[in-house]
Amino acid sequence: MIRFVLISLFECLWCLSNLIVKPRRLNYQKGLQREFDSRNIDAKEYHKIKKDHFKITSDYGYKLSCEFIECPGNVDNKIVIFCHGLGYARYGCIKYVDFFLKIGYSILMYDHRNHGESGKAHTSMGFYERYDLVRVVDWCYETFGSECKVVTHGESMGAATVLLHLGIDKRVKCAIADCAYSDLTDLLRHQLKQFYHLPGFLIPVVSHLTYLRAGFRYRQVSPIMTVRRVETPILFIHGKIDNMVPSRMSRKMYRVKMDKKAIYLVAKARHAASYMTNKEGYEKRVEEFLNKYVK
Repeated sequence: MIRFVLISLFECLWCLSNLIVKPRRLNYQKGLQREFDSRNIDAKEYHKIKKDHFKITSDYGYKLSCEFIECPGNVDNKIVIFCHGLGYARYGCIKYVDFFLKIGYSILMYDHRNHGESGKAHTSMGFYERYDLVRVVDWCYETFGSECKVVTHGESMGAATVLLHLGIDKRVKCAIADCAYSDLTDLLRHQLKQFYHLPGFLIPVVSHLTYLRAGFRYRQVSPIMTVRRVETPILFIHGKIDNMVPSRMSRKMYRVKMDKKAIYLVAKARHAASYMTNKEGYEKRVEEFLNKYVK
């Protein structure tokens, strides 16, 4: 009986660890088609856009699958790098393409490790992904020179990655963090209670198991600790009724950021849905922010 309980407990802990390091992922083409079906972007118009596909080798040996869309007449070499959320791929960012092209930015989208068409490795909720983002920024500078102006934009896990990246790379002009979590342990405590009705005391045990499997602990993924000390301008965006990542997390990070900051809380918006809930308001706030900090 005791053996059965121990085996069942270990299986439970393993499954909880898998939610982080091996999340469920949509097939790339199915995910892309879902974006078209949801009318986030017109499929015919998107396919007309000229796109360059290439791969970047990460510091850990796997390939990052990238897609670049050049904005005509972009003499200032302004580039926005998009970082998608957990379980998605770069197709989750195509809804922003028309807007950023319109305001004069070239676009670089890529698949995180263990997502989309990139190489396989344990997902780390931003811990290792931030180093991959450094390599993507490297590509921009190597391709367009030291005068290029790079902006990062992320949703959910991508937003946490964008924030963590600021702590190790000062080349970014500013960052947009849409529905970012402030701390992974705090996020998991919320989600275990909200969706699984499990106690928070399991988190340190699952964290240690994840460390044995993937080489990082949950307490090491804490964007708010980075936000406290960086000078890079940050625009925090969050849906007010986000139940997956509560909006209090963005509000908390906004409060601890010393200066060069802005926040936009979107009424009636759920997780990663702020743009589609209020496009006009979203575009207005983002454009104002970029005009202020990207010179």
